[in-house]
Amino acid sequence: MPTIEEALAYLGIDYQDAVTATNVTRALATACKTVRGAVGDDVDVLMPDDPRVKELALIYLDDLYSNRGLSAKVSNATRLSVQTLELQLVTELRILRARKEVSSV
Repeated sequence: MPTIEEALAYLGIDYQDAVTATNVTRALATACKTVRGAVGDDVDVLMPDDPRVKELALIYLDDLYSNRGLSAKVSNATRLSVQTLELQLVTELRILRARKEVSSV
């Protein structure tokens, strides 16, 4: 999952005050939890170096941080990208879990 430094860089924030730090930290925690909820809690363990996991978290982060208001809407292209990444990761995690179960037997 992305670090706070990676999150700030992704958002293009080179200076953070207390409010910005709070908002980015909250959005990052929510984004990471969203990824884990969407594809599986063990994604960090089974796919620790997969760049799609980090990218998906950063996409969620950007959406959460940039669209904090109630009237914000995600573009259709972003929504499709997110759904595709989630499906890929869910499918691959199922395969990795099955392999792990087979190897532990």
